[in-house]
Amino acid sequence: MTQNSPRVVHDVPDASFPDWYPSSPVVTAGPFAFTASMSATDFDNGGLAEAAQVEPGLPLHRGHPVKKQVREVYRRLDSALTVAGSSLEQGVCINQWQPTFHTDGHLEPGWTPRYQTHWEDWRFVAHSYIQGRDEFLLSDRPASCLLPVERLVATDTHVEIQLISLLDGSGIEKRAYAHDVHSPLGGYSVGVESGPYLFSAGFIPTDFESGLHPNARVPQHIWYGNQVAAETDETLRQIRITMEAAGGDWRDVIKVVIYLTPEGVRQLPAIDEVWARHWPTDPPARTVVPVSGIGGVKGGNVEIYVVVARPGHGGDRHIIRTDNALAPIGHQAQAVRSGPLLFLSAQLGRTASGAPDGAFARSLPHTRRHIVDQVRRIHEDVAAICEAAGTSIENAVRADLFLSDLEDLPTVFQAWPEPFTNGLPAAGFYEVPRDFQEVPGCALSVDLIVHIPEQ
Repeated sequence: MTQNSPRVVHDVPDASFPDWYPSSPVVTAGPFAFTASMSATDFDNGGLAEAAQVEPGLPLHRGHPVKKQVREVYRRLDSALTVAGSSLEQGVCINQWQPTFHTDGHLEPGWTPRYQTHWEDWRFVAHSYIQGRDEFLLSDRPASCLLPVERLVATDTHVEIQLISLLDGSGIEKRAYAHDVHSPLGGYSVGVESGPYLFSAGFIPTDFESGLHPNARVPQHIWYGNQVAAETDETLRQIRITMEAAGGDWRDVIKVVIYLTPEGVRQLPAIDEVWARHWPTDPPARTVVPVSGIGGVKGGNVEIYVVVARPGHGGDRHIIRTDNALAPIGHQAQAVRSGPLLFLSAQLGRTASGAPDGAFARSLPHTRRHIVDQVRRIHEDVAAICEAAGTSIENAVRADLFLSDLEDLPTVFQAWPEPFTNGLPAAGFYEVPRDFQEVPGCALSVDLIVHIPEQ
């Protein structure tokens, strides 16, 4: 098998989704397998899969409610990866999502900080998840992010998990590493080398002893300093030290995902100033994801992970620019092509001036026509960027869709599959804090990875 194997969508009998759920369970392309964001949900009957259920009459005495779900999710991931020709042990990058709320219907309007009311709930799930994870990932664990969002698709789900894993026949050796500058307590690798790329874990601005790292603190008694900018700068500093110690070059960063609390999103202008200092020219692709909180440091606003190209291992770096798609917002590229993959910046259904046309949202809100228009606007821009990079939107392998309101999910489910006539990408759907997309008025943002076939 070559490092750039063709894109293949796999059917997994015991880990597939129903026809109405627009995601493939696992997609392979290049040297990787990309799984969907998986939960312990029973999609045929509703509720949880039998193996993940606790006995209603004895909920405290018949198995741990979080660990039972974690075991079922890892069973499904293992099945999907086995069918795809990979394994849990070959995992290089893992994302885990936990909900803040388990409700249906609309959440109350307005934003109230979640740390005071939900920190202990997040801790309970995260701690239990890590214990359950360690039953399956025994050593050289993938680079990891674990984030709380507002809600997941299924109301009784405690966690969703998605993986990128090396294919068994790729000929690439995975190498996980650690560094003293960032020593996480969660037992995951701070970075993993895998052929053309180096994947970092999600870094947070902490010393893992006293909360926020001293470099990320601003004086509380005077009007000096920007808290979010300080957290961003310290987080990037730690990532850079760690990546360079592993042989990476900061100029070769191709993709950055930055998770921000609502306060972090408000400070995007200050973040862009930090970004411009770290990447004065040709910045990487970037996705901004609003989240309910930052795990691992109470009161934090920033978590960041990066993907770094490895030129000596097939990971070149080409900035993609096209006038046929909207210009990037903020200090970022439209996309970066590297090796067999294209990494896009976050896609939103916006206009050139910013906010999408609000006519349908104001006059016909119940039709959800404005949601369809935003999804199709995303499709158009992604198609143009892919064409400029020498690929097609149909070659998408992974998609994460971040919705401001899960009430829009049925409409998104109908519109999202339209361009994918050759099988859907592996996907995840999450509700993030309302009204905190990086462009006001946008109802969703999308993070995409696309395969570039051999010419």
